[in-house]
Amino acid sequence: MNWIWIGLIGGFVGLDSTSFPQFMISRPLVAGTLTGLLLGRPLEGMMLGAILEVFDLAILPIGAARYPESGTATVAATVAYTATTAVAEGHAALLLGVVFGLAWERVAGASVVLHRRISERILFRGDVASAARHLEIRHLGAMALDFVRGVTVCVGGAIVGTLLLGILAPLWGVHPRVAAGALLLAGSATLAASVTVFGGFREARRFFLLGAACGSLLLLIA
Repeated sequence: MNWIWIGLIGGFVGLDSTSFPQFMISRPLVAGTLTGLLLGRPLEGMMLGAILEVFDLAILPIGAARYPESGTATVAATVAYTATTAVAEGHAALLLGVVFGLAWERVAGASVVLHRRISERILFRGDVASAARHLEIRHLGAMALDFVRGVTVCVGGAIVGTLLLGILAPLWGVHPRVAAGALLLAGSATLAASVTVFGGFREARRFFLLGAACGSLLLLIA
């Protein structure tokens, strides 16, 4: 496993969330797929990312609101999940990966809050005139710190997740069908709740039904 590449993709995913360039690679579906490609397991990464994407649709990272950060957590969860498939099979391993990913989102979200506080001190250190003169340099410093934060959260989460899931997987007695049912029920409930964010089902039913049809078609083709 190449930890340098995992750290780099984690840093860029962390940056993309708010700092730069916001190309949406921090979305769980994209972050999971990219991490899966890096590990030679693109389908597993895409599957885990798609499930975490459903859980995070209702999260709106607006302004100074506190929220779980899904992108970096997905990178860490994908690494842990792909490592767990060696000792746990099918949906049971996937359920473990999803649970860890949702839990690590809270840790990643706390790192965002910490980064904001440190960045505030960097930008407003000294008097106002000095801050204005060195605004660009301080802004770039805050972005570099965000990159380091993403690297730390992803690599740290990948290590913790791999160790934790490696211990739990052999003890995991959940039947694959039960695990698949739990994922389906939880995902369906979360998806139904997130519809209200986009104006409700009545306003968005065409796009919702079209997306469901396209997704089902892709599953049938795969």
